[in-house]
Amino acid sequence: MRGWWRHRPLRFRLALWYGMGGTLLLTAFSATLYLFVAQRMAAPLNEALQQDLTEIQQRLKIDDHNQLYWDGELIARGRGWNSEDPWFELWDEHGQLVSRLWPFARSRISRVPTAPARGSDTLSVFRVAPDLRLRTFSTPFKVPGRDQTWMIRVMGIHQPAADALGALLLIILALLPVVIALLVAGGYLITRRWLKPLERMVAEAEGITADRLASRLPVGDAEDELGRLAAAFNRTLARLEDSFRTLDRFVADASHELRTPLTTLRSVGEVGLQRSRSVEEYREIIGSMLEEAQRLHQLVERLLELASAEGGAREVHAERVRLDEFVAACVAELGILAENRNQQIVIKAQACDALADPVLLRPALHNLIDNAMKYSPAGSTIRLVVERAGGECRIAVIDEGPGVPPGQRAQLAERFYRVDDSRVRVEGGFGLGLAITKAYLRIMGGRLEVEGVPTGGSCFSLVLPERSRVAADP
Repeated sequence: MRGWWRHRPLRFRLALWYGMGGTLLLTAFSATLYLFVAQRMAAPLNEALQQDLTEIQQRLKIDDHNQLYWDGELIARGRGWNSEDPWFELWDEHGQLVSRLWPFARSRISRVPTAPARGSDTLSVFRVAPDLRLRTFSTPFKVPGRDQTWMIRVMGIHQPAADALGALLLIILALLPVVIALLVAGGYLITRRWLKPLERMVAEAEGITADRLASRLPVGDAEDELGRLAAAFNRTLARLEDSFRTLDRFVADASHELRTPLTTLRSVGEVGLQRSRSVEEYREIIGSMLEEAQRLHQLVERLLELASAEGGAREVHAERVRLDEFVAACVAELGILAENRNQQIVIKAQACDALADPVLLRPALHNLIDNAMKYSPAGSTIRLVVERAGGECRIAVIDEGPGVPPGQRAQLAERFYRVDDSRVRVEGGFGLGLAITKAYLRIMGGRLEVEGVPTGGSCFSLVLPERSRVAADP
């Protein structure tokens, strides 16, 4: 049953639930309405019978010979009964009629009530003539002065208003199935109309392939649930499209970067084989080939490093890192390179504990310092600032190079991206350093920021979460 239910269309299940819920509510409402009306209509009649019963118990007496006395006077057999007095029947312990007192002649009655069930209170309606119905109340009657229990039936005219209960019940039984059928049909049509945008979304989504990532799902009403769902899918498709576009560009750029050293290797080898050469010439040719092979090896390593960082293969072992001491150690490692360029590295640091992985943080900081030295002229000063603000720790690397135009700063961390010729390295680069740095910062929960310097140059910042702030968060 559960498997059958799961394989039904959503609109079918919604319509069925809608119909079942409506059926239960309508049935409960109809039953409550009928019982309420019946109680309200029957209450006065039942109350009148109870009053008659009380009056009978006060005015009726029975002697040892089963003769009845009303207000102390013997009730003669066959005498007419005053219609103003209560009407009633008495049945003995053997179920035999003792007396029936009502104001109707024998010729008026076509059918008399049967004996009441002994030992219980019963409300009944009897048709004693084609145009006459009696409402009765039967209850045990303790005979005064005897150890006998008879049955007494108090009677009264059944009011025509009570007949409306039967009509009400008939209306409920006749119309309830029709209303339920209309409810189910209406629920199916409504849910089908409500789910129509979802069907259009499914049809459009089935046509989206890797060649049609620019397609988007239709958004009907952006404020309802289906509209927000379509908008969320469209944002996901936009991210996928950007990822595929970036991947295509990465493959194209990587192919171009790999083609250059491979072409050089082939060209140098072909030139070396064109004629016989001396040992020194062959040594020079082999040296050139080794240089290109080394460059190719470095490029492949950088690509693998970037793929490992962005693919989540690198494990992060976050720990407390004292950034002022960490920066001083990194500068000491690169100090010899600054001396070779006649550059000076100045550190301005305040005590700051960050939560980071030192294995990943070291190459990220090395990339920034290395870039600052290569893009800054000889004799310049490179400043490193370590500061704490807003629950974060920041390592700023400020160079005195040509700077980066504001419109190109957002693209600096893209793979193989290079700025104009003013920032092209003399040694030649791959344009992967900042991309790797950004990937490392991302998996450590930090970020890479770049901004200009008013006096010239650029400021690249590594922003990391402060250890005390992270430890305080739940």
